[in-house]
Amino acid sequence: MSDQLDLFGAHARTTDPQTSHQAARSVNVTRGQQIVLNEFLMYHHMTDEQLIEVLKIRQGSCPDARLSDSGARSRRAELVAIGILKDTGRRTTTAANRKTTIWGLL
Repeated sequence: MSDQLDLFGAHARTTDPQTSHQAARSVNVTRGQQIVLNEFLMYHHMTDEQLIEVLKIRQGSCPDARLSDSGARSRRAELVAIGILKDTGRRTTTAANRKTTIWGLL
């Protein structure tokens, strides 16, 4: 957690590009939004299904990263609404063979 700016602000990892650090310093997000944003700072582009998968893995080493599946989708939607994440225009197929959006950082 040493890469974190503060508990309720966005952060970038030391290995992230400078633009990620600048973006992290410029936004204030809720704890749940930060959990989701942290994964996008690491992976850059994901579907909701992929986001939920990486959050479940992260919970093993970081119990504070716990969000329900619907909570993760809701926090991602909020980040889209406030202009931090966007629809990349790319689509893929879920494990259930449904079309889904790939979300990414602005």
